[in-house]
Amino acid sequence: MKQKLKNKDFSNNRLISQEPLSIGFLRSVLEFPDRQAIFINNQYYTYIEFLNIVYSVFKQLPLEKRIEKIGIYCNDDIYTYASIVAINLYGAAYVPLNINFPETRNQSIIKQCDLKLILTSNYFPNKNSEGTVLLDISLEKSKEEIVFDKHWILNFTESNYIDHSIAYILFTSGSTGEPKGVPVSNSNLNHFFNFFLNNYDFNEKDKFLQVYELTFDVSVFSFFMPLIVGACCYVLPTNQIKYSNIIQQIKEHEITVVSMVPTVLRFLEKYLKDISLPSLRLSLFSGDVLYHSLAVKWSHAIPNAEIHNFYGPTETTIVCTRYIWNESESETESVNDIVPLGKAFDGLEILIVNENNLQYEKGELCFYGEQVISSYLNNANEDKFFIYQGKRYYKTGDIVSVDNKGNLLFYGRNDDQVKINGYRIELKEIEFVIEQQIHFNVKVICVSDDKKINSLVAFIETNKLDVEDLKEKLSILLPNYMIPRKFILLESFPLNINGKVDKNVLLNLYQDA
Repeated sequence: MKQKLKNKDFSNNRLISQEPLSIGFLRSVLEFPDRQAIFINNQYYTYIEFLNIVYSVFKQLPLEKRIEKIGIYCNDDIYTYASIVAINLYGAAYVPLNINFPETRNQSIIKQCDLKLILTSNYFPNKNSEGTVLLDISLEKSKEEIVFDKHWILNFTESNYIDHSIAYILFTSGSTGEPKGVPVSNSNLNHFFNFFLNNYDFNEKDKFLQVYELTFDVSVFSFFMPLIVGACCYVLPTNQIKYSNIIQQIKEHEITVVSMVPTVLRFLEKYLKDISLPSLRLSLFSGDVLYHSLAVKWSHAIPNAEIHNFYGPTETTIVCTRYIWNESESETESVNDIVPLGKAFDGLEILIVNENNLQYEKGELCFYGEQVISSYLNNANEDKFFIYQGKRYYKTGDIVSVDNKGNLLFYGRNDDQVKINGYRIELKEIEFVIEQQIHFNVKVICVSDDKKINSLVAFIETNKLDVEDLKEKLSILLPNYMIPRKFILLESFPLNINGKVDKNVLLNLYQDA
């Protein structure tokens, strides 16, 4: 029998004002010093043990001349996670840098953020930006024990409190060939976390699985939420096959809460009938569309869990709408087998507009409210915002309508943005990068296989090209998930009656290839 969440107040751990998330962690240290806080690389760390490592990193940060943004080369180790908390306590924004991304992409992020300090643990790039200090925090220079004193912790948090500060900056794909920065404030973040603290009964007995890369915004939820409520965060090992490993970790550690990209279920679909995960009580999805037919199969593998579908671009702080899935009701409420996006969180207003930014029944979804960022880094892409009746709305690019129950229904995109394994990708960025290398016209399309798993195909307007050489060049310019799976050469692109490249013909050419 699946447990239902009761409608009651879960707000004892509610975050106030613009305080950093790490203050919630310190409250848990005070209440649960000897409970397990994090499990990573087959090792547990209690709250007080983790605090010691956080403090060892914090002491190495420049306290006299404060820095507003600090980078982290992210490894799956305790020092990287401690760095996130330490920077948050320090009052700066952390900027995660994926060590598996091409150095050129990370260098672009470093330049855009004007990073003067980057923390690292046993990773050193071939090239370091001029004027940027690289600090190896894995040395754990300070081994002294913290005197466990409540007043020390309270004074510490108050002395590093900064109103309206930025909590982190993440980068998404940009149509100009450069990733664009999304600064999320502590105020944005606290509104997001308070929604969950007010509506879910998370507690110190829960076990959360953290499956995301730290450049993926849902990692903020999967890591910080357990620390705020005194629970344990289990970090998914990256040295094994990810999808099967998620199931293994849930089973082995009796995980109770997991958030995943729905694509995971596509890779696991043929095994779901043989999977049973009775410990799981909440299965959360976001980052891509959730298909009802697949949710049905997954629900049979998690007999004691609820399935909640969330939606939200990075610009609206992780997720901002929720739909509680129910097999019988969702079957009739889903459109094209796509589970509804649900209703917006309190404190957010939605607006559906046509191409002229006028209110419409079915059109582009826009958001205004406490979770919406004020602007992109360096005020880029201002065209993504507009004023309507005195309020500044963010345009998501997603086409939706609202059903008779007030749930948002998703139909697709109005631009060239697609999702690959949950990552937002601007097709124009890939086209731009390829064209810079070969100087031929390029058109990239997204295709889906019979399991509805997306991949990229690049069409190039030439009949002669060294594709392997191009792939090698792209490997140092783009993350692996942005490199097309297939390249098709055409003497000339097919055009429609408007003189534009005919994507339908390209799709047929791919299917016939």
